[in-house]
Amino acid sequence: MTTNTTTTTTRCCGTSVGARVRRRTPAGWTYLLIGRAWWPNGHAPVAGHVADAHEDAASALLAEMAEETGLQVSSHRLLHQVHLPNLCASRPAFPLLGHRWWIYDATVTGTLAPDLEETTGAVWVNDRELQELADITINHAVDGLAARDLPHRALEAVWVEHLVRTGDIRARSDERAAVARLYATAPDTYWQG
Repeated sequence: MTTNTTTTTTRCCGTSVGARVRRRTPAGWTYLLIGRAWWPNGHAPVAGHVADAHEDAASALLAEMAEETGLQVSSHRLLHQVHLPNLCASRPAFPLLGHRWWIYDATVTGTLAPDLEETTGAVWVNDRELQELADITINHAVDGLAARDLPHRALEAVWVEHLVRTGDIRARSDERAAVARLYATAPDTYWQG
């Protein structure tokens, strides 16, 4: 049995920034997603911690985008701020579990070159495919399955909540509550730093 405690890991800073990157095509919107290389599972827009190494959310946004995708943010605007009880690979922030999020709408330039240590790659998906990824996560949660078993071809659980809030996907309130169980689940083992 694995334990969720260790004395050698540092705690999460409790802050995260995320970037909804989308572009208009003749068929509708397409969205940039990365495959997550570690906990939590699934595909997600670019995101990363803020207070661990950055001056503020906007500087974290620029750094995380460059680090994870090789792209540069050319413009951004804040969509929403929220605290969610989502847990990451680090020991939870204390005393308030989860993350304070800043979610931005971002425009990017450059050549897509995903970091293969941080990600399993990057893809552009259309709005129908984005909803399909969300539905995989929603169905997994509603069926009561474990967060650790969320398939790679799913939307990272916390992003179901964010993208419902931005109006990019749909989920009923009972589905959102089920998904919250997934993103509030701790990993089997914490990142050791």
